Amino acid sequence: MIRYNLSTSAVATILLIIATTILIRLAFVIRSIQNYRRRDTNDILQTTFNSNEAKNNNNKKQQQVKTMIILGSGGHTTEMIRLLQELDPCIYTPIIYVLAESDTTSIERLQKYIKEEEADVDGSNGEKRMKRSRWVGRYPIEKSSNHSSSIDSSKQSTVASVYRLPRAREVHQSYYTSIFTTIHSFLQTFILLYKIQPELLLTNGPGTCIPVIYSLFLKRILSFRSSKRRCKIIFVESLCRVQTLSLSGKLVYPIVDRFIVHWPYLKQKYPLVDVCDVFVRHDSTNGDSIKDE
Repeated sequence: MIRYNLSTSAVATILLIIATTILIRLAFVIRSIQNYRRRDTNDILQTTFNSNEAKNNNNKKQQQVKTMIILGSGGHTTEMIRLLQELDPCIYTPIIYVLAESDTTSIERLQKYIKEEEADVDGSNGEKRMKRSRWVGRYPIEKSSNHSSSIDSSKQSTVASVYRLPRAREVHQSYYTSIFTTIHSFLQTFILLYKIQPELLLTNGPGTCIPVIYSLFLKRILSFRSSKRRCKIIFVESLCRVQTLSLSGKLVYPIVDRFIVHWPYLKQKYPLVDVCDVFVRHDSTNGDSIKDE
């Protein structure tokens, strides 16, 4: 009986030490993220969505950043297409698309848009040719799709991989059953992140991004690797969010490396956001890659 009590006490002590260590680590990581976001970020924002960066760095070898893109149905994919156009393909490559298993429209919409861009390039001016070059290596192909087999083997490297994740909770799903689907979604997300090892995550708020962001955050808590080697998370709020953040935005606001909004009013309510109208502005200011932050 005495041995049992000692054993139980030892286990409880170990668990308490582990829990305390994790809480301290959690507070440290959140504080470091928020201190990072309080810094002056003009150069970083201009670089992240700068379409002319490659021209200003002809004499400097650019480091490539493996970039994971979260697609979502509805307006999320439409806005993400616009964001992708602003990412330098020489730096942000390879591209990996991630979307929900039940999403039946995002990939088709992106494929259609890229095909239309390529169709317009014949006989067009240099500006359109440059616009087309934005999509080199970014055409989404799912390995299980029929279209994948029609791609010539020599062109496989010019397309982007697509991965699907189960939703944590479907619309109108009961909260009880969503516990199990959420656990399943997080497990699949951990496996995918371990397989891909992205260096940058770019998302604009679809529900699929929540397990991905929190999985990366948990990985950051449990890891003591250099901050230069971990995946940076950029959350771009939807253009339609003028006075308040979306539900996804509120859930990830404290833990992402960059939180970008489009309306100055949101800066008054949420001091850790960055105001940057990437859907309109075309800056050519040079800066360092976000990977080097």
